[in-house]
Amino acid sequence: MSNGTVFVEESLREQAADLLRRVPDLGSLGFAVTADDRAETAIPADLGSFLAHVLKGLARGRVSVATLPDELTTTVAAELVGVSRPTLMKMVRSGELASHQVGTHTRLKTADVLSLRRTRARARREALDALRELDDEFGAE
Repeated sequence: MSNGTVFVEESLREQAADLLRRVPDLGSLGFAVTADDRAETAIPADLGSFLAHVLKGLARGRVSVATLPDELTTTVAAELVGVSRPTLMKMVRSGELASHQVGTHTRLKTADVLSLRRTRARARREALDALRELDDEFGAE
């Protein structure tokens, strides 16, 4: 490790690929760590999902992990939220997403963008669940 950079040897990439061959859907698993005293601690679901993504990237030979800055451009924010930049700007103008100006440029707090992303993901899951309930109720065969 040098300046926060971790260099990965080929054997580690091969181990990740082998794990994915044996357990193709890591996202559905729970992760835990075992301490020296054999006490097991569950890894939170969000962190487990992150680890699954890293392992998948490592198995393919391409992985890069970086932290986000405190503030984002509208282009990066739109990509994170999963909308176009014009749609993101509509959200800013409507007050759905807070922003501030730096000169003539709009900047957004990363925490606000990630919160919006979680809210939209939750709404999508709830809508899908409602559709499934309707499907179960009216039985599309």
